Amino acid sequence: MDNTVEDAGGTPTLFELCARVVNANMDKLEEDVWGLPAVVLQGILPLLNIYYLERIEHAAVKKGLSTQSIWCKLWNDVMKSKPSRFGTVTCWRKKFLEAFFHNVLRGILDISSDQRLYDQRFSPLVHSSRHVSELTICNKQQGVTELPPVVLECLAKSVETLKFLHLRSSDQATLKSLKLLLHRLIHYGQVNKVSLLSWPSPDTKLLVLILSISAGFWQQQKNCPCTFCLKQTLNSSTELHPEKRLETNSLTTSVITDPINVQPRNIVEEDVGSQSALLSLQPLNITQNVGTDHSECSVEFPVHQVSKNTHAKNARCLKLSPTACGSKVASTSQNNLLSGSDIQDNFKSETDDLYDFIFSVPSTGEGKTLGIKNGHKEIAKEKPSEVSTVAFSDDLPPMEERSSRMLFFEGAHHFRSVTVLNLHNVHLTHSSCRSLCHLLRSWVSLEKLTMAYNDLGANIFLVVEALSALSRCPGCSLIMFSMGDFKTYVPTLDLAHTILTTFPSLQFLSLSYDLEFHNEKDETKHILPEFKENQLKHLEIRFPQDPLPTEHLISVLKASTFLLELSLDNATFICSEDLKNMLHILAEYNRALRRISFHDMKMMDVHNEIFLLLNSPCLEEIKFSFCRLFERGSEEFLPGFVDVLKRNPSIKTLKLCGNRLGNDGLAALADIYSEDSLSSVQYLDVSSNLIRPEGLLLFAKKLEQCRKIKLRHLSISQNLLDRDPVMAKEALQCLEGVCCVVSDNWDSAQAFADHVSVM
Repeated sequence: MDNTVEDAGGTPTLFELCARVVNANMDKLEEDVWGLPAVVLQGILPLLNIYYLERIEHAAVKKGLSTQSIWCKLWNDVMKSKPSRFGTVTCWRKKFLEAFFHNVLRGILDISSDQRLYDQRFSPLVHSSRHVSELTICNKQQGVTELPPVVLECLAKSVETLKFLHLRSSDQATLKSLKLLLHRLIHYGQVNKVSLLSWPSPDTKLLVLILSISAGFWQQQKNCPCTFCLKQTLNSSTELHPEKRLETNSLTTSVITDPINVQPRNIVEEDVGSQSALLSLQPLNITQNVGTDHSECSVEFPVHQVSKNTHAKNARCLKLSPTACGSKVASTSQNNLLSGSDIQDNFKSETDDLYDFIFSVPSTGEGKTLGIKNGHKEIAKEKPSEVSTVAFSDDLPPMEERSSRMLFFEGAHHFRSVTVLNLHNVHLTHSSCRSLCHLLRSWVSLEKLTMAYNDLGANIFLVVEALSALSRCPGCSLIMFSMGDFKTYVPTLDLAHTILTTFPSLQFLSLSYDLEFHNEKDETKHILPEFKENQLKHLEIRFPQDPLPTEHLISVLKASTFLLELSLDNATFICSEDLKNMLHILAEYNRALRRISFHDMKMMDVHNEIFLLLNSPCLEEIKFSFCRLFERGSEEFLPGFVDVLKRNPSIKTLKLCGNRLGNDGLAALADIYSEDSLSSVQYLDVSSNLIRPEGLLLFAKKLEQCRKIKLRHLSISQNLLDRDPVMAKEALQCLEGVCCVVSDNWDSAQAFADHVSVM
C-alpha cells in the first residue's frame, strides 16, 4: 500500500500528514530524518523540496533507496522536456540540478511558483552550482554580473566545460564580470574544454577575450582586478601550482602583442574573397614549379622569432571591486543589458613578436597579372629574376575591426590554459583568424582542436602555419585536429599530408570540406610526397565531389598502421579497380581496425573485397551508408554476406542504411541469429532500405524461431511501413520482446513527392 497517495475522496492519509509536518520542519529535524528506517524514509522522500532531497541523497543510498525516479519526475514536471531518445541519463539528480542552475541564472524559471523549488533557507544558485560540470553562457551573458563569489567558488570546483552559445554583445560591466569568471574557472579552476557554438557574426573583442583567456593569458588592470591574484605573486603561483602553470618564456611572449595594427615584417596578407588569395599548400617548405615560362611560387614557414623583451616576474595585483561580481542573484530576475563595450586598447607592441608567411610573388610595379590553375597561384610571363617579396596594400582590416586589439600586452602572464578548443559555426574574419593563430603558435597545452564551418577560405593557410609553429614548441600536446568547412583552397589529402608531417604523433584527424577552384583533370596528375609512418588511431575524411587520387589515399592508409577507426565519406574513384585496391590495402595494412564507416560510395562491384574486410578478427563495427551495396548481383552477394557475418564473432554493430536491402534482404539477415551462427551483432540499422510491412513481419517471425538472439537494438526508420499500418503494427509487436526498435511515422508518399519536386 502506498501511504503517500491520497485516497479517492482527496483526504490525505495520516502518514502523509505527518510527512508534511516533517518536511516543513526539516531545518530542525534533518539529522533525525536521516536516521529513519528505510521504509519510512521512502515515503518522505517524494515530499521533500529539491534542497533537502539533494542533501539526503547519501543517507538514502546507504539505506538502499534510490531518488532517481523522484528527480526524473521533477524533470518532467519542471523542465517539461524529454531527453533525446538516443541519450542515456546516468544521474537524473545531476541532470536536473545542472539545468535548474542555468534556468535560474538566466531568470527564465519562477521558483516561487513551485514549493518543491523554493526554500528561503537556501540559495538556488549556490545549492545547484556544485552539480554543474558544463556551464553554458549564451546570448548577452545573462546573470554573469550577478554571480556572487560563493557561487564562483563552487563552479570553479565542478565546471570542466565552458560552452558559449549564440553570444551577443553586452555592456561593459557584463564584459568585466565575464572576464573575471573566465579567469577564475580556467586559470584557477577545473575547466579543460571551451566550445563556441553558433556565433555567425561574433563581436571581435569578445571573441578575442574568450580565446586569450582560454589560451592562458591574463593582464591585471585597475578596473578588473582578481582576488586570487592578490593572494600570491606570479612566482609563488608557479611554486604552488607547477602542474597548472606554463612558464612565461620566449614561446609565450610572441603572442601578446597587437596582431592587427602593427605592420609585421615579411608578411603578406591578401583579400580572402579574391582569386589572388589562392595559393599552393604543401608541407612546411614549398616550391611550386609552374613551367619554364613562369617563375617559382614558394611558401615558406619562417623560423620562430621571439621578442627580446621579457615579462615582469611579479605583478602588482589590485583588490577586487565590490561591483565586479555583484550581490546575491534574485531567482526570477531578468537582466536588461546594454549593447557595446569599452575595453582598454592602447598598448605597445614589438614588430619582432609578429611573423607570418613569406610569399614570393612578382613585383606589381610592372603591371603583371596572376593566373589561377588547379588551386595554385601562377605568375604570368615572369622570369625568376623578376620575383620579389612584397606586402599587399590592403593590410589594414575594416574600420569596425581596427579597434579590436589583443587584450593582453606587455606584463601579461601565462596561466593554466584549456586542453580542448571547439569553434563551431563561428565566422572568422581575417583579423580574428590572425588573433586565433597568434595564440595557437604557443598553445602547448592544447590537445584537441575542432574547427567547423568557420568560413576560413584562404585563412586556412594562416591556421596551418600557426600549427606548424606550434609543432616546434617544446611540450606541444596536440593529438586531435578536426576541420570541417564550406570551401577552402587546399586539396584534402594535401592538407592531411601537411598536418601529419607537422604532427607525426597526431592520433585523431578529421577533414571535411569542398574544394574551391578545383580542376579534377589536373588533380589526378598532382604529385604528393609519400606519407610517412604516423600514430593515427582515427582518420575521418569527407572528400569533395571530384575523383580522388587513389595513390595518395593508399599512401596514407599504408602509413597509418595503428588505425582503430576509419571513416570515408563521398570518396569517388575513377574506376572500381581503384576501390578494390584501396580495400585490399585496408585488409593488409590496417588489421587493427575496429570501426569502419563508408558513406555515399558506389560499392556494388566490390563484393569479394567486402568479404575480405568482414573477415577481420578485430572489427567491431562496420557501416555501409548509401553505398548501393545490394543494387547489383544481390542474389549471389547476399548469401555470402550473411555467411561471412555468421563466422565473425567480433562484429557487434552493423549499419546498412540506404542500400536497397528490401524485404528479401532483411529476411536473409535474420539468419545471422540462427543456432549455427557465431555472430554477435547487437545493433542492426536497416533504415532507408525500401522495407515494407510484410518484409518486417517475416523478419520478426524468423527471429521468433531463434533460441538465442543477441540483437538488442534495431533501427528501421524511413522505410515503407506506412503502406500497411496494421501489418506494420503486428510486426513491431512481435519485435517488442526481442529488442529495442527505433521507428518513425515516415510518410513515404510525401517523401517521394518531395524527391521528385527537386529533381
